[in-house]
Amino acid sequence: MHYDGPDESRRRKEEARAKLKIVYYKHEATFTFEKFVTSLYDGFEVLEKYGEPLYEEEKLRLLFDKCQNVYPEFKQEVVICRSQCLSFASAVIYLKTVVARLFSDIAKPKSRRNVSSVSSKELNGVDISDLSRWYDSSEIKKLNESQAGRRILAKIMGGKKRHQRHKDRSTELNITSADESSLLQLSRPRTAAHCLIGTGEWLQP
Repeated sequence: MHYDGPDESRRRKEEARAKLKIVYYKHEATFTFEKFVTSLYDGFEVLEKYGEPLYEEEKLRLLFDKCQNVYPEFKQEVVICRSQCLSFASAVIYLKTVVARLFSDIAKPKSRRNVSSVSSKELNGVDISDLSRWYDSSEIKKLNESQAGRRILAKIMGGKKRHQRHKDRSTELNITSADESSLLQLSRPRTAAHCLIGTGEWLQP
């Protein structure tokens, strides 16, 4: 079994404390609650391994103080959890449930680069496999209930606006072509009449 000397033990404990000091949970999209909790667990295990375990009260204090997600409902749930959960493990389970409920629609960074590459064909109970189709008021309302849904709505409305502009432009070109055709047809009788008038002296008896 490998034995860590005093210097290695001290170095590992300092690293663990440093990581516990800088880790925070601020936003699910940038650093998930799961990764945040894993970082805390890793630090606790190192300190315990080298003879400096943290008391349960200290673990809970770190968990609550470092939950700095400013989402109003999440902050309220942290207050509730602080008053009800007496162990680190129970507090983590409680907050994991809260995060899953509040932030289930948060897009991960790799999928935020391109909204059109939505892997799921359904969002908030609405079929989004074809963004060019007609969406009724109930579907729009459902999509508007989440951040991901609002991004899809923006893409749908953007596509419809481009289609309408193209339609208006096509209508304008058709009207212009029809007007030009009508003017050409009107000009032909006038040209013929002009020729007859111009040669009128030949037609006189």
